[in-house]
Amino acid sequence: MKKIFSSLFIVAVLFVMVGFASNVNASTTTPKLFMDGKQIVSDVDPIIKQGTTLVPLAVLSSGLGYEVKWDNKAKQVTVLDQELTIKLAIGEKVGYVNDDSYELSQPPSLVKNRTMVPIRFVSEVLGLKVEWKQQTSEVLLTSPVKEPEPSPTPSPVQDATVSQVHLGEDGNLHIAYTGVLTEPKTMLLPASDTAPTRLVVDLNNTGYTYELANSFIKGQTEVTLNGYKDLSGYRFSQFSSNPLTARVVVLLNEQANYALVHSEGELIISFNGMITETPEPSDTPPATEEPLPGDNPSTPPSTTPDQTEDTKPIYHIVLDAGHGDSDPGAVNKTLGLREKDFNLSAVLKVKAELEKHPQIAVHLTRSDDTFLELSERVAFAEKLPGIGKKADLFISFHANSYKTSNINGTETYYTRENSKKLANTLHPYILGAVGLNDRGVRTASFKVIRETTMPAVLLEVGYLSNASDAKVLFNNDVQTKFAQELTKGIKKYLELE
Repeated sequence: MKKIFSSLFIVAVLFVMVGFASNVNASTTTPKLFMDGKQIVSDVDPIIKQGTTLVPLAVLSSGLGYEVKWDNKAKQVTVLDQELTIKLAIGEKVGYVNDDSYELSQPPSLVKNRTMVPIRFVSEVLGLKVEWKQQTSEVLLTSPVKEPEPSPTPSPVQDATVSQVHLGEDGNLHIAYTGVLTEPKTMLLPASDTAPTRLVVDLNNTGYTYELANSFIKGQTEVTLNGYKDLSGYRFSQFSSNPLTARVVVLLNEQANYALVHSEGELIISFNGMITETPEPSDTPPATEEPLPGDNPSTPPSTTPDQTEDTKPIYHIVLDAGHGDSDPGAVNKTLGLREKDFNLSAVLKVKAELEKHPQIAVHLTRSDDTFLELSERVAFAEKLPGIGKKADLFISFHANSYKTSNINGTETYYTRENSKKLANTLHPYILGAVGLNDRGVRTASFKVIRETTMPAVLLEVGYLSNASDAKVLFNNDVQTKFAQELTKGIKKYLELE
């Protein structure tokens, strides 16, 4: 039986309020009644009847506002509150507490229209401590000591929400978020016999989006990388729920250097010292960039092409399908689409179109679901296998992603000044093929277009994080048109038509 003092005390009070005329053989001793050290004064004093002390319940309930019902026919009083229902009948030794029977040592009786109830009933049902002082004939009632309620656990504070963790084409780990992210806490754990060097980054008061957290396997997402110079993988999880802490762990290779760059909406763990600009949420194409320091403009092609038997030059073009194998790139989980699949499909279609021209030789960094480190892609373009010379053009294929799904459109990136003309030439053809929002020609320090020396561009054809863009990118007819139009742009740049 639950003994809550507020409820029990209420019930005790109510019993005293109803009375009937009856004759009682009581002891001549008149006990005094005290509640928590204060004497309760009533027009009817406690009595001792056949060794049992009875007390008037009315004095305990006065002024507390409980509901009391009297059934005159049944000679029964019912006392109600939110948690207890007590029914007692005058002259009956059996009462009912929440429909459970309760045997009284003495039946309720009436003295001067006051209902008298055994003190033991008060103590056991109402949870009051009862003490009898023989010498002074005092009945001491003590409220039960109320256990302090446990302090409520404060709800975790969430100031930021991580929407994406991915390795960018620039070789840096990008953590996109919304909200306000406080300065991350970092720990560098040395290598052991069972684990490599680990960089631990804790983001305080930070959780993950429902979609990202729902994709965790055994509480985390883990990505294994092959062929990267600085890291062999990374994982992220909800390390703590209160306080809310998102944790990212990077598995570092030996001698790896890193830096944390914190900007609004994105935290970047940089390994190469070059930070790629995060696309701003704007549909306005950026202004054309000024020549970068140290770059000398040149006209295409940058190398002397091979010659055919009829003295026509052969242009060697590298098509680079970004990501691959264990590195899926951007992912649209709702549609089940992966960037690496688009990149390879687009590259193969462009290759087929380019090879229709006798003066173009196409070289692929990957032709299936395999993975190359960024430096390997650069080395491939700088010294073509079986040829021993660098390519004339380098084009890297990608699909973009952003922390919010409303950003969409096509971007063409270059880094060095000798790549600017190639970017400006190809961009309109890509727009005409896919028909997506024009986000312009931009500059960024992607490793594959920064460290190659021939004219090189990186194509972000559309945003996989935008459902409309994603469906367009994976439309076979759109991919075919994209290959045809991009080929026209390449031939125009090479002045082949």
